[in-house]
Amino acid sequence: MSVHARPVSSDPALADLLDSDERERSTRRGNPPRYITAHALLRTVVADLTGQAPHELRFDRRCMTCGSTAHGKPVVRGHPSLHVSLSYAGSLALVGVSAAGEVGVDVEEAADADYDGFDTTTLAAEEVDAFGVVAAYRLPLARAQVWARKEAVLKATGHGLVVDPREVVVSGPDQDAALVDWRGEHPVGTAVHLRDVPLSVDGYAAAVAVLCDEPVSLEVVEG
Repeated sequence: MSVHARPVSSDPALADLLDSDERERSTRRGNPPRYITAHALLRTVVADLTGQAPHELRFDRRCMTCGSTAHGKPVVRGHPSLHVSLSYAGSLALVGVSAAGEVGVDVEEAADADYDGFDTTTLAAEEVDAFGVVAAYRLPLARAQVWARKEAVLKATGHGLVVDPREVVVSGPDQDAALVDWRGEHPVGTAVHLRDVPLSVDGYAAAVAVLCDEPVSLEVVEG
């Protein structure tokens, strides 16, 4: 699997890579450049893998919860074995790609996880103790890392935040990334390989999850 990171850009040429539906959706976002950069990056990465032009690619949507095709995970039309995921936060956009199984990628800005109610809204009871040894100055980034791990798993399964993040128990911030327990109503049904994504940009944490039975390697591409 690979994860590709790119700074958010306001370059109008990026919008030319998107289809009309994506361009229309971008106008309804609070920060259109983030949406456009992430989707342009997705098209560029998939184009390199398939040999198609970025603007010629077609994506379908599939919601694992309600079955709707109006929203949900992006699926590359005509390439069922190529699994993709995208995320954006602050000034950074990420795309994850895997041929091994369903993939979920998430990036979080540390400042967004720095609030008093984080523990009660995000962590299972046994996860709270892991933060007791984290120094105060590291707490926002540690929270962002654990949050990114949970989101990556939920994106890989396709459930998103329909599943309470407290039901997705992951390893502590000073441990290697791992899914410790899945307490969602529907079982995942396969192994979950969870990895932190090392980034050269300060103030961000990211993770990627792949649903497959065999171990996978991770390549990170920034730029």
